[in-house]
Amino acid sequence: MSLDLHIISPRPVIKHGTGVYVRENGQTLELKTMEEVRAHFPGKDLSHVQEFDYEDDCFWHGNITHNMGKMAREVPVEGTNLSLYDLLWHPEEQGFNSTGAPCYREYALRGYLYLRKHRAELLPLNPDNGWGNYDLLLAFT
Repeated sequence: MSLDLHIISPRPVIKHGTGVYVRENGQTLELKTMEEVRAHFPGKDLSHVQEFDYEDDCFWHGNITHNMGKMAREVPVEGTNLSLYDLLWHPEEQGFNSTGAPCYREYALRGYLYLRKHRAELLPLNPDNGWGNYDLLLAFT
């Protein structure tokens, strides 16, 4: 199971990809090039796969395993009673919705800065099953 967050653009965004998705280290990613596809599927017939440009209304999409929830719960958002988990996994319950709120970005930045500063104490919270890790949560945030 994983968490998906999307930032939707009011205008179409041009993207490049292959339409091939893989699950790696607790996140789902689109392979952008044929080189990446061949590396993930060596020896397979890939004649039906190609790179292409397409329009999408999604400016940014992030996907992260729920295994990172334990670590995110230990990341306080300075100046609030929220944790990074509250902010990322349950934004609607905190009053953030699709119409946006300027302070959401500021709160996410505060969580990000805490992650950067407290790496050593958060590393022991990496999931034992190998799905997800500190670096993934940092990049996602």
